[in-house]
Amino acid sequence: MTPRAKRSSRRQVPEPLFVPPYTPSWVDRLTDGVDRLPIPWWSFYLFVAIALEVIQVTILWRDGIFATYGVQFFQFFFPVNYILATFLMHAFDRRAMTALARFRPTLRADASPYPNLLYELTTLPARPTILAGLIGLAFGAISVAAGQVGLQDYPLFGLNASPTALTFMLVTFVPTLWFWFTLIYHTIHQMRTVSRIYTHQTQVDLYRLQPVYALAGLTAVTALGFALYTYPWLADPGLQAGALPTAYSTVVFLTLPFYVWPILIFVWPLWGAHRVLVERKEADLAGVGRRRESITQRFHKRAERDPLSGMDEFHKALSTLDLETAALEKIPTWPWPRGMFRNLMAAFLLPVFIWFIQYVLQRLLG
Repeated sequence: MTPRAKRSSRRQVPEPLFVPPYTPSWVDRLTDGVDRLPIPWWSFYLFVAIALEVIQVTILWRDGIFATYGVQFFQFFFPVNYILATFLMHAFDRRAMTALARFRPTLRADASPYPNLLYELTTLPARPTILAGLIGLAFGAISVAAGQVGLQDYPLFGLNASPTALTFMLVTFVPTLWFWFTLIYHTIHQMRTVSRIYTHQTQVDLYRLQPVYALAGLTAVTALGFALYTYPWLADPGLQAGALPTAYSTVVFLTLPFYVWPILIFVWPLWGAHRVLVERKEADLAGVGRRRESITQRFHKRAERDPLSGMDEFHKALSTLDLETAALEKIPTWPWPRGMFRNLMAAFLLPVFIWFIQYVLQRLLG
């Protein structure tokens, strides 16, 4: 066989087909269907949210609930929060696709195939996703059973003040619990995959860290999105009114995780990358130390023969090593751009400060 025929034969060998490691979840089937619609993907969630808001406003206006309870933010957030949860999961997956594409140059030569990594990063397994939703329903049932009041009497700014409003609230309440815990599982699954990629699939170049920051951008967006979904729940009037047993401890117990979760979501997946960067930095610094030792030993041997010979070259070599050491010392070992962590902490902690001030004033004035 001629060389040209051999090359042609190699080109005709088909690449192995991608076999998904697990069955995709209902979330992925839903988002795939939304992506196939002849409209921008985000507009689907916007249209559904607007439709639900129209129904909600109509009920609250017709039944005089606005006149009695006033217009409150929570009245508008409650009926669309599960649509927001689905939108966030869809947005996180789309961001993960672009982030992994930018991260790809840092993957090791023996890393898992790119299609596998992309699938695991953007796709939930079917059965655990259903289990997460069922846990959400169980959590809701236990919370209602443990409450001092039933759903009909629970303070909700009038969302349950009329039979029609109560019916619509119940229709919203069930998917809220299912989607909330599904969002939590989606976040855990995706961030765990990010941690595994950083820890086991990454070849770090300390002088080319921009691709490494790509997945840090994903964790930052996920943390902000999760905060966007969870922080409005702090406006739940039932928490502040003590509708659950042991009001003070319940408020602290249920609100504190809302502020801690986004910080953990951002930092936890990047801890593996931090360890990899620290190990690589220490190895490079150790290499500089070995070169310094070698040059010093060579100079000492030369100095025994001629103390003045090679003095200038020795100083230049040490100066170069000093510059290399200083450059390595300045390289950060956390895989995010400068200023990102500070800005995120400000965004996360500002609502904590506002909530704390409001809570203290309520207790003092109450």
